[in-house]
Amino acid sequence: MSAGTAPTPAGTGAATSPLSRLGAFARSDRGAQVASILTGLAFWQLMGMRFERIPTPAEVAEFFWSQATNGVLWAAFANTLDGFFVGLAIALVVGLALGLSTAVRALLNDIVVVGLAVPGIIWALLAILWFGFSFKTPVVAVALTATPFIAVQVAQGVRGVSRELMRMSNAFGVPWWKRIRHLVLPSVMDYVFAGFRFAVIMGWNAVLLAEWFGGRAGVGFQTRSWYDANNFTGFVSWVLFFIVFIVLLDRLVLERVARRTFRWRAQATPTPRGGA
Repeated sequence: MSAGTAPTPAGTGAATSPLSRLGAFARSDRGAQVASILTGLAFWQLMGMRFERIPTPAEVAEFFWSQATNGVLWAAFANTLDGFFVGLAIALVVGLALGLSTAVRALLNDIVVVGLAVPGIIWALLAILWFGFSFKTPVVAVALTATPFIAVQVAQGVRGVSRELMRMSNAFGVPWWKRIRHLVLPSVMDYVFAGFRFAVIMGWNAVLLAEWFGGRAGVGFQTRSWYDANNFTGFVSWVLFFIVFIVLLDRLVLERVARRTFRWRAQATPTPRGGA
C-alpha cells in the first residue's frame, strides 16, 4: 500500500454492490409501491389467462393505443374535462362562500349536510332530467356533488381561526382583505385542500355517471358504449383510463400545489413575538 492511499473500510464494496442497492430499494416505500403494482399486474395477467371474459394487460394496452392513435381517446377526454373543470370551479367558489360566511353557513348548514348524504348518481340523474343531453348536465352534476365537501371542510377551518387575533385585528382597524389573507386563509388552507381533494374524486365520479346515463360524448359515454356492445376489453380500458387520470391528477398536481401552498401559509402565518 502506498503512503498516499487511504485504506478501504471492510464491507464497503459489498454495501455499494448492485445486489445491496436492489435490496435497499426493495425495503423502501418506493420499492413497496413498485412491488404492489407488479403483483397486481401479474395477478391480472393470470386472471386474464384463466377467464376468457377478462382482458389481459397487453390487450388493454393495445386497445388504448388504437383509441389514442385514431383520436377517439383525446376527443372524449377533452369533452369530459370541459364539464368537469367548469363544475369543479363552481363548486370551489360556492363552497368557499358557504364555508367562510358565518351567516350563510348558519342558514344553509342543514342543506349542506343533506347534500353530503345524496350520492353522485342521484345528482347525475336529476341533472339529466333538468337539462337533458346538454353541456349543463355534467357541469351541474359535478357542482352539486362537490360543493358540500368543500363547504364543510372550509367551515371546520374557519372555526379554528383564533378569535383573539380576529378581535384584535378588528380593534386596530385591520382591513378585511388583510384579515382574510393573514388570518383566515392560512388557518383554513389544510381544510380547503382536504375538501377539494374529496370534491375532485366525487366530482369525477359524478361526471362519469352523468355522461354514462345522459351523454353523447366523453369518457362516460365511451365506457357505456363499449359495455352495451358487450366488449369487455373496451369497457375495462376506458374504466382504467378514468381511474388512472384521477390518480395522476392527485399525485402530480394536487400534492405539488398543496406543498407550495403550505409553504406560503408558513410564511403568511403571524408568529408571536416576545417582548421585554
